[in-house]
Amino acid sequence: MTAGKAHHVYIKYIENLLKNESKTTAPRLEELYTRKDYEYLLKPVLNVIKENPGASITNLRLLLYERSGLKELINNFVNLTKITPGLILDFGTYNTRDTILCGKRQEYVMENGILVANELDIEQDTIFDLASTSKLFTAVAVLKIAELGYVDLFDPVRKYVPEFKNLGNVTIYDLLKFRTNIGTDVRIDSAKNKEEAEEILFSTHKRNLYTSFSYTDIGAMILRYVVERVSGVSFVEFVNSEIFSKAGMSDTYLNVPQEKLYRVANENYSSVVNEDGSVFTRYDNIPGTVHDAKAKAMGHDVGIAPGHAGFFSTKDDMIKFANSLIKGEIVSKEAVFSMSDTATAFQDYEDDDINTFQKEDFLFGSLVYLKQIDSKYLSVYAPLSGKAFMSPGFAGTTLVVDPVNELSLFIGANRLHNRIYQIHPKWRDKIIVDEHNKKTFIMPDGTENIISADYTKEKEVLVKLALDLALQYQLLEKIFPQEKEMHLVRELN
Repeated sequence: MTAGKAHHVYIKYIENLLKNESKTTAPRLEELYTRKDYEYLLKPVLNVIKENPGASITNLRLLLYERSGLKELINNFVNLTKITPGLILDFGTYNTRDTILCGKRQEYVMENGILVANELDIEQDTIFDLASTSKLFTAVAVLKIAELGYVDLFDPVRKYVPEFKNLGNVTIYDLLKFRTNIGTDVRIDSAKNKEEAEEILFSTHKRNLYTSFSYTDIGAMILRYVVERVSGVSFVEFVNSEIFSKAGMSDTYLNVPQEKLYRVANENYSSVVNEDGSVFTRYDNIPGTVHDAKAKAMGHDVGIAPGHAGFFSTKDDMIKFANSLIKGEIVSKEAVFSMSDTATAFQDYEDDDINTFQKEDFLFGSLVYLKQIDSKYLSVYAPLSGKAFMSPGFAGTTLVVDPVNELSLFIGANRLHNRIYQIHPKWRDKIIVDEHNKKTFIMPDGTENIISADYTKEKEVLVKLALDLALQYQLLEKIFPQEKEMHLVRELN
């Protein structure tokens, strides 16, 4: 292809990205990325083609990857700052994808009361605790029962599950969109058994206190009951038949089979530094044990899916899930597009117009994160379409889906393993920072432990750089169209 034709495709691609960026129900999100921004992001593609005439698309991708700095950033993230023991990153289009592996799925095990080094590498089939990334399954399950005609999303929740009598007129849609502030007066994870945990959840009520950040686990926990009541089967059975099977996901579980536990990324020995300076470390979070305390309280160990967390999966399965959503194979494409519709950030959501939110208000979709007006917030990356969404998990996972530009990204990590993931502000002046920005804390026994509290913020730098490459790869595909799948695996260990 001549330089002139490549430039023509480049201009057309930018026009399409600009058009797709404007596909949002929040107009103030439309121009977060300008034409000049897209030109700057994508110009390296034209440059690498010009500098390497006749090079294959695979070699051009390799050059873009090497120049991007992503390899160095991941190496710093895992091996120098050590903010997570290991990481797998997979991103791209249907055909043009990169998988990058770095670090360990396990560093230590306990033997005779002593932590002993026992390192296992992150591998392509490593299984991760999805934590809140599991909410995506709940959101899709709710959209599925709506498409099947089992529910009207604007019906009150108590129409289908009368036990939630304190929710009043709160609708399925309200919970799906994080549209209202709800809570319980007693912590669910304080329950002595799953029956008591369920009673606490049934006591959920609407709160009058307005907050611009309405994210909660409880809405997804309630929606799981709605799915079960109208479908007549357990939530696990429903997602297995209506989501996992349809997407070809064969390695996703609520409870990982015994024979596959060796593949699970270890999260054990995670620590919290309390206000009094004491350190609480978990020694019971062995591979295959869910980290989320509410999930455990609701009966995860006996096969009860809590709705907000609890599933385990692999990189391959999560990309299959993303691609099935993009293709409209699980629910319709219209339903997938609706996941990015926002109805949050309103004091009186019955009266206010959807465009009256303030800059500090946080926007959510269907149990997912969207683009944000304020860049300091966890956000979908601005160059993606207005229909893109992301779902981060506390244990270290993230799934990004752009159903319009047909891009996806998954990160799997075990950032809790052998790390301090939370430290009280009172003790932050005791944090030691080295020249690589590795942060450690002196434990009561005099040993140092690495702090992973900034994992989410630091991880977003990786996500953005990988999505830059995904967009560059997609432009390459359009300049050199071909059907062949080009999935490259890069091991940085």
